[in-house]
Amino acid sequence: MSCSHEVFALRKEQKIDEALAKARECYRENPTDAWVHRAYGWVLYDLLKHHVAEFEEKRVSPGHLANRFSALLGEYRQFGASVRPDLLHSMLLTQVLKGARVWSGFLDFARWWGPEYFREEDKQPYIPPEGRETPSLLTRFIYAVGREASHRVKDIPPDLLAWAEAQLDGALQASPNDQWLHYYKSKLLSDRGETGKARTCLLPVVRRQQRAAWVWTLLGQTYERDEPTKAITCYFRAVQLAHEPQEVANTRISLARLLVIKQRFEEATVQVRSALSYRTENNFRIPQELGQLAAAAWYQESAGRPDLPREPDVSGEAEAVLLGEDQGPINFRLGVIDNQNADKALAHAAFTPDDGVVLPYRYFRDIDHAAIGDVVEVGMSEADGRPMRWRGSEAKAIKGFVQQMTGVVTQRDEQAFGFLMTSAGERVFIHPKLMVELAERCVNMQVCVAMMGKDKSGKVGWRALCWLKEIAIDHSPGVGQSRA
Repeated sequence: MSCSHEVFALRKEQKIDEALAKARECYRENPTDAWVHRAYGWVLYDLLKHHVAEFEEKRVSPGHLANRFSALLGEYRQFGASVRPDLLHSMLLTQVLKGARVWSGFLDFARWWGPEYFREEDKQPYIPPEGRETPSLLTRFIYAVGREASHRVKDIPPDLLAWAEAQLDGALQASPNDQWLHYYKSKLLSDRGETGKARTCLLPVVRRQQRAAWVWTLLGQTYERDEPTKAITCYFRAVQLAHEPQEVANTRISLARLLVIKQRFEEATVQVRSALSYRTENNFRIPQELGQLAAAAWYQESAGRPDLPREPDVSGEAEAVLLGEDQGPINFRLGVIDNQNADKALAHAAFTPDDGVVLPYRYFRDIDHAAIGDVVEVGMSEADGRPMRWRGSEAKAIKGFVQQMTGVVTQRDEQAFGFLMTSAGERVFIHPKLMVELAERCVNMQVCVAMMGKDKSGKVGWRALCWLKEIAIDHSPGVGQSRA
């Protein structure tokens, strides 16, 4: 008879050490017993969870957690192949992912664990009753594989690195718009010296995260060898955007090195001084390269000068770097500006009653100068469908969607909104804000730019975006009540 019930009983009593000893004994006596495997595995899960909690509470060192992972997961691998796929197999992985960054054996374990053993529920994100959605176990697994592979390229056996890259490539095919997959892939390529391919993979991430320092640092690395001037721009942009000094502690060293090559010694001095100051204040080790820069004659001569140049604002140059790169095929779509939100620095262009795109001011230069009702062309990337650029259009209308309409405005006395009635019997809804603009005007006919939109119930109809000339309001009860 299986002795697994004794292991489960001890575990239920939270006598984990005794449960582990009993599980090992049961396994020696019954190495093929599936129930022993499950009981043994759940005890190992409890221990892993305990050690992860200690690590997260900073009660044990990363090295301690790594050693416990190696020992406990080594035991699990003796019989775990007979368990998968199973809740136990998946739950154990959730703990492993929490410590994957500090355990050098993670990638080897991940390959053994087997992506083919994910259950359907492991592929779904977790949505708590309150709070942010958590990515699926499968997504977190792929992220961890990509992160470890991209950060330890030179330390990973070729066959294991090939496996990890294959996981990334497969995930990118399934989720081509996932910025983190692009990031890990680009870093892996960059560390391998394939900077051109790395840049192509990284650019979608930079365009999404243009206000993040780390993406500009990584982009700069792809330019260092062939286009150092662009690398300098990227590094300066990273320094300009960083919120905390540690974000660009190493970036400053790379930037100083390139500035020295260009004989821009005063600017290099600023970077070396900042890098040294950060490390000295925090009692951090001074890297060899930084020490060599600080010992150079040009630095010794200028380090104490109060008139060194300020770090430049390279926002324009950085934008030019992005625009100068091949963004892939772009399709321009005709749309209309139907909203400007100055408080949030956003414009919105509508293409149809159901389709439109947000255009942030910081990414789309001068879009804040476009007026509501202006017809524009928005360049959309064929690769991922994202807006890449915009330009004005000579068009004044979009067939069946945007057009100029002429008619008489009617408004009921008790209502803030109104309607424009055309000679063809078409009715255009007029928002209260637009009605206010007409309060003291008296012109018989009126012209507006109108677009097809949907009301709160989903009904499609015309609505006014802006006036093209002064108009009058007809308050006569007969006309207003019969046509509103």
